[in-house]
Amino acid sequence: MMFRIYLSFFFIGLLATTSVWAQNDGKPRIIVSTDIGGTDPDDNQSMIHLLMYSDCFEIEGLISSPFGKGRKKDILEMIDLYEKDYPVLSKKNPALRSPEELRSISKQGVIAEAPYRGYSESTEGSDWIVSCAQKKSEQPLWILVWGGLEDLAQALHDAPEIKSNIRVFWIGGANKKWSINAYHYIAQNHADLWFIESNATYRGWFMEDEDAPKDMHRIAYYDNYIRGRGAMGADFIHYYAGHIKMGDTPSLGYLLHGNPDDPGSESWGGVYTRIAHSSKTVFQGNSSFRDSVPAYGVVEWQFSGPEEPIAPDSACFTMEALGQVWPGYYIGNGTYAIRYSSKKSEEVTYKTSSTIKELDGLTGGFISTAPWPGDEQPGDYKLGENWFGDLPDEKFFLDGQQGARTLSIHRADYLNDWAKRWAWLEPTVSIPRDTSFTLHGTYLKERKYRPYIRIAESKTPVVSSLDQEYDRVGDRPLFLDVFRPEGNTSKRYPGVLLIHGGGWQSGDKSQMHTIGKALAAKGYVAVAVEYRLSLEAKYPEAVYDLKSAVRWMRANADKIQLDTKHIASLGTSAGGQLASLLGVTNGNPDFEGPGRGNAEQLSDVQAVVNIDGTLAFRHPESSEGTAASNWLDGTYEQNPTNWESAAPLNHTSQNSAPIIFLNSSIPRFHAGRDDMIKKLDRYGIYWEIREFPDTPHPYWFFDPWFQPMMDYTVTFLDGIFEVE
Repeated sequence: MMFRIYLSFFFIGLLATTSVWAQNDGKPRIIVSTDIGGTDPDDNQSMIHLLMYSDCFEIEGLISSPFGKGRKKDILEMIDLYEKDYPVLSKKNPALRSPEELRSISKQGVIAEAPYRGYSESTEGSDWIVSCAQKKSEQPLWILVWGGLEDLAQALHDAPEIKSNIRVFWIGGANKKWSINAYHYIAQNHADLWFIESNATYRGWFMEDEDAPKDMHRIAYYDNYIRGRGAMGADFIHYYAGHIKMGDTPSLGYLLHGNPDDPGSESWGGVYTRIAHSSKTVFQGNSSFRDSVPAYGVVEWQFSGPEEPIAPDSACFTMEALGQVWPGYYIGNGTYAIRYSSKKSEEVTYKTSSTIKELDGLTGGFISTAPWPGDEQPGDYKLGENWFGDLPDEKFFLDGQQGARTLSIHRADYLNDWAKRWAWLEPTVSIPRDTSFTLHGTYLKERKYRPYIRIAESKTPVVSSLDQEYDRVGDRPLFLDVFRPEGNTSKRYPGVLLIHGGGWQSGDKSQMHTIGKALAAKGYVAVAVEYRLSLEAKYPEAVYDLKSAVRWMRANADKIQLDTKHIASLGTSAGGQLASLLGVTNGNPDFEGPGRGNAEQLSDVQAVVNIDGTLAFRHPESSEGTAASNWLDGTYEQNPTNWESAAPLNHTSQNSAPIIFLNSSIPRFHAGRDDMIKKLDRYGIYWEIREFPDTPHPYWFFDPWFQPMMDYTVTFLDGIFEVE
């Protein structure tokens, strides 16, 4: 009750101050410094949000900063997605920034984390911060930092006078430990900066309190408001499986709804309090579990060692803590130092490694506790009048996260507001959707019987091009996603068309992305394809779509690095049936579809991977029912022609492609397989069978079966295509 009274009091202040802010026609000037493409894909979600709200800000820069492998190209890839949706979005809101403008202000920042002193050399990103901050304006320039502070620290070092013109909102927390030296430099040398340090409050954006709306719970928001809406909506499923994370978006929310001049008032970025100190603890030598420090505080160890001729700010030892590794530095006079920050209340152990004997194998630990920054200690950073942090009162904690409740209470408001913008991207052509077959729903169902299963992932970096339009039926566009190997851009690779399952009426192409990435990592161009399902189009329209996709692959071979002589079709469940049908109808004009795209190209495939797809609809082993009837436009008695025509078994001939059957332990999904093998033997066509005992039908989604399945697939394709 005290919590609600407190926030009601703040809300009164919000009403008063928001109206003052609204009278200012000037949009907030912002630069976003992001580690998109690095260690956490939530930046991709936040970037989509920013682009969809770009009319609300004067965006002056988008800077790629650490930590991780992220680069400017990752920003540009998100702008490319936005560009696909921009024609529709701009009709709804002409004030949205154009893709060309956004590309022109995208900059590459520093790549490596800052050394011990906290800054290094200027970058395109840090120089851009300086030049924007030096512009004459009645408004401050907001630096919204979604990752490391390195480019901000560099800008302050190079042009300290800019700090009177800027305000910083930093999503700290885990970013603090990766950016610890840059943070030290700023807090030590620029404590008079206007600075919001959100170490835990930001988590309220995606953490659900007891009042969280059910239609926005976990995957529900994606299913209800994002799915099927434009290129950005199609891309969103790739980050946390569509669950809302967006830990950096509170920096935008703070400016969107609230009074930015007053961090202590309510906003969509949370509520913050002024802090006069930031905790810093220096250990001379090892620490132990007798030592306690505030979470999010700076911890520094200084070890004694030999005096060495080591260049200043060059790493000469490392420390592993909780499975992650940080560099340490020689700071002179036989002293070696390293800094760290704990991202939550926890016990931390560490071990050092070095070629310097005195620094090798040192071990210790410490305990971090909430709240931050804790009681003031002599070694703490002394901060100015405008440094703000998370509220320390426990009544504002949410699942142990300090201050997070001040943000989570607004969840329905900011997500509903965003839903209105997603609605702008609703398809102009009404496409009926059946969402009964989803990866998350399948996982929840199957783990009841096999609790050891895990959703499979493929983490090898590959090149992806999403939502490429491959054909159009009337006003209805059809899209596909391409995954190909990184590296040699002149090499040609064999291709695989990936066809999802779902009973011919549910599922979507994103369900094939993990397989696609795994194939690309093994030297294939993998193409996950959208095709029209039974609620939209009956047999044989889906076959026409898929053959058109194969022709698109050949027509775009140069762009996607495809070897046009070697293309396979791979499908799961209903997709396995379709993949097989493609493989047995090579050269058959009846399945091409009238007036479809790239008609000058061949639609033949040279191999088939059938993952639990039926080969016959009317067969002693088959038990196809309502789903097949819906797709085949009637029961067998009502439409026997379609039931017979759609069966790959009935088209098997000397023109059929070699095939591998990757089957679960459920017999009905093998229907017609043995009879098809007899025909293949008659024509001398190669085949294989691999069965996975004690497996559910959708086993391809899950570990422990995913990798063996992929090993069989790649070995088969490598052999058929004679890949070296």
